[in-house]
Amino acid sequence: MRIRRMRWVAAVFALSLVAGACGGGGSDNETETGATGDDTGSTEGAAGDDGVLVVGTTEKPSTIDPAEVYEKFASDLLFNTTDRLIDLEPGTGDAVEGVAESYEISDDGLTYTFTLREGVTFQDGSDLTSEDVKWSLERSLNINHPDGASFLIAGIESIETPDERTVEITIAEPNVTFLSRLAYTVATILPSDSDVYTAPDAALEEPTAEEAGEFIQGETIVGSGPYEMTDYSPDRGATLEAWDGYWGEAPAIPTVKIQFFESSAQMSNALRNGEIDLNINDLGPAERSALEGEDGITVEQGDGGRIRYIVLDVTQAPFDDPAVRRAMSQHIDRQRIVDEVFEGAGQPIFSMIPPGYPASKDYMSDISEDLEGPIDIELWYPLNKYGDTEPEVAETIARSLTESGVFNVTTREADWAAEYSANLSNGTYAAYLLGWYPDYIDPDDYIEPFYHSERTFIGFYGSDEMDSLIEEEQQTTDLDAREGIFDEIQQLAAEDMPFIPLYEESSQAYYADDLSGVEHSIDIAIQSRWYMISRG
Repeated sequence: MRIRRMRWVAAVFALSLVAGACGGGGSDNETETGATGDDTGSTEGAAGDDGVLVVGTTEKPSTIDPAEVYEKFASDLLFNTTDRLIDLEPGTGDAVEGVAESYEISDDGLTYTFTLREGVTFQDGSDLTSEDVKWSLERSLNINHPDGASFLIAGIESIETPDERTVEITIAEPNVTFLSRLAYTVATILPSDSDVYTAPDAALEEPTAEEAGEFIQGETIVGSGPYEMTDYSPDRGATLEAWDGYWGEAPAIPTVKIQFFESSAQMSNALRNGEIDLNINDLGPAERSALEGEDGITVEQGDGGRIRYIVLDVTQAPFDDPAVRRAMSQHIDRQRIVDEVFEGAGQPIFSMIPPGYPASKDYMSDISEDLEGPIDIELWYPLNKYGDTEPEVAETIARSLTESGVFNVTTREADWAAEYSANLSNGTYAAYLLGWYPDYIDPDDYIEPFYHSERTFIGFYGSDEMDSLIEEEQQTTDLDAREGIFDEIQQLAAEDMPFIPLYEESSQAYYADDLSGVEHSIDIAIQSRWYMISRG
């Protein structure tokens, strides 16, 4: 299902050798399509207009604050309204200059010196300076939200601002992925003197979601990006307007309206009826097959990199026994999921690193554990997050496990925004489904967030040996040597099995055929770049 190989080689060299270059409840005000009907995100008379892009989605963000955001659609909102020092280049995923016009890396790989572009201003009218960069990065680190992605930049040791346009970031140890990490939304630059955003005076020590949440706001976004958020409702949608003070090229389509839908079937009908212009990745096989034959609609496939997996709480019985975890992986029929649920649109995976990366190795498919059953387990899955196929995915997994005679599986569901997203790390679910979009284009992005005991966003698994291997690969610039370390990591991951990789999906875009530039939103980075879409 992959169109081209992952380009992690280029990303590593760019990082280490040269300078300069992852839904809430329904509304009481539904329209006939199942979308909401007030002014926020309203699409009536908008889809197809030259000046308006109407985007449909079934994924409702649980937050829009960069210090907490760690989900796909919320990230897309930030990518279109804010800036970071570094961007991921469309098409390649390579780290390139963002709001920094240039950068240098010290010989020891510890200090990154960025020079900011001149004349960049925020949407509140204030100038973007080095102090804003320092404040924003330290804000994410100090809030340290347990549901966020601050671990991605936790290696920062100090930030200095010699002048208004210079930022010096020193990290504790060399990390060939650091530059690309700065392209993720946790490193979003916010106005430090704004009344919208607040920050603690010092780092919060292992805060709960409630403690960290005191500094999180979910009403608006103030950035320096191509679009400005002018209206937002977490249950209904959002409106983005091209910001005339943007330092870069103005968006071709000046208005983006985001419309939240309760089901992919409703959204598919809205696209067919011309009520929306675009959806990415939310439609299931039935809707995809139907739309492929529709006049005026384009269905386009992009790169992979999206993976699905099961999280196991290794501190809870029966998953505190590695043999049980390995047996569970052994008896899940991954190909059956791909064939029965997705009509072949995907591929089974046996490593958290997708097969498109040269570093990916399979040490799981030949696992054999002889256990007596049945072992009773609950498997949780989210609603309003990964489309309408999620119940079927869970039930297909449950059937293959139960048919093995080793397991007796009961499936359970919870709404993503209302409950599920808040229970990923607190032990409420001992086994649950989750998905992963890349933050940065490197095999490390499929390893550290899961397996490193101090840098994971899911805090169940810990291994000194694994931590050491991860830290070693992050400091290794020789590609062959680094691939060998990833080989050891994947062998240990198969032995310990705290996560069960299931399948990889390619990106899919469904859109009105008068749109151009949609391919930039389904490339290797899987960032929805609405500002690069035009009509005609």
